[in-house]
Amino acid sequence: MSKDLNMKVNVLPVLTYNFLHVNDSALQISDLNIETLSSPKAKEIPAGVTLKEGVSFEEAGKLFLENKDRILAPKEDTVFPNGDTSSRDASQAIRTGMGADVDDLMIGMGVTTDVYTVDEGVKVEKPIIIRYDCEDGKGSLSSQVIHARKDSEVTVIMAYTSDKEMSGFQGVSTRLLAEDGAKINLVKTQTLGNGYVHFDDIGGACFKGGQINLVTLELGGCKVWSSAYVTLSEKESVFNSNMGYLCREDHSLDMNYVADQRGKKTESSMQFKGVLMDDAKKSFRGTIDFKNGSSGSVGDEQEDALLLSDNVVNKTMPVILCQEEDVEGRHGATIGQLGEDLLFYMQTRGIEEDEAKRIMIKARLESVARMIPDAEIMQKIQYYIQNIV
Repeated sequence: MSKDLNMKVNVLPVLTYNFLHVNDSALQISDLNIETLSSPKAKEIPAGVTLKEGVSFEEAGKLFLENKDRILAPKEDTVFPNGDTSSRDASQAIRTGMGADVDDLMIGMGVTTDVYTVDEGVKVEKPIIIRYDCEDGKGSLSSQVIHARKDSEVTVIMAYTSDKEMSGFQGVSTRLLAEDGAKINLVKTQTLGNGYVHFDDIGGACFKGGQINLVTLELGGCKVWSSAYVTLSEKESVFNSNMGYLCREDHSLDMNYVADQRGKKTESSMQFKGVLMDDAKKSFRGTIDFKNGSSGSVGDEQEDALLLSDNVVNKTMPVILCQEEDVEGRHGATIGQLGEDLLFYMQTRGIEEDEAKRIMIKARLESVARMIPDAEIMQKIQYYIQNIV
């Protein structure tokens, strides 16, 4: 099926000066060949987890619409950054990082959703592993919902792989709901080929004491959009995100991460460590949004970007929005090249400049890779990192 894409995605919650070119991103592709409209299935479904396959995107969205009064303020409409309040409310009762245009695409193409539901009180010991083994020249769209009922816990690993020289397209929507005291650990590893266009759109919500933890490694692909919008709806809910990224050659990476803190004493932490090489381009938007009623909440976002070429283009926009007085928000960015002092120090110990760069790349990315809770996948990612340069 041939499809043209023209979407506005990764929109900042509050817009800034247009000349900075960070308010949003355009995802434009012509004559896209999309053959697959469903997710690969996890080979093993642990006890206590129910998988409902082939649900329509809209039907799966009703889970969030039914809980809209808990996810959002009772009188608040689902309003998108561009002011749209259309019928997409049914699927966007849970907001996602890329935005409503992705939902339109999923609905218009008839993408089916796999819904994983964890029974109340169940602590799933083994991770659910969903492997995307992508083929050359193929396009796919897929969707899944992870629903952790009260006091449950589950880990889901999504591994995207292809051969290094392959090209294609892959778009994925993932929506998460952690009920009272529940915990969802979502791990994503992306090592797609040099010609792959990829987007990953994540949206989540946590009820009282709920928690969502994301671990993301964006290492491949030529054009990549990565995003997450997590709403901490109720008291003492938590969102943690740890991301490692690599962007090289003439590739591009566009990111939008939002911690929407609404309940009292909520906590968010977003950490990003990455490397830009050659002629790569990267845009990062990170927002901590303290809504009215979030007293006692804490938020922290930090980016550490290493630039290994004078030709890279890096745009970083850390944002804190605040409607509440009794909150604590921190943000910062460390962006720069290898210092002359560090290079001199390494060279005095027999380490040449190229090897010094390899050491610094590995240090950043492996610190995130070690968080992968599956030994086989972690070893494959570490091997990939070791062979980057």
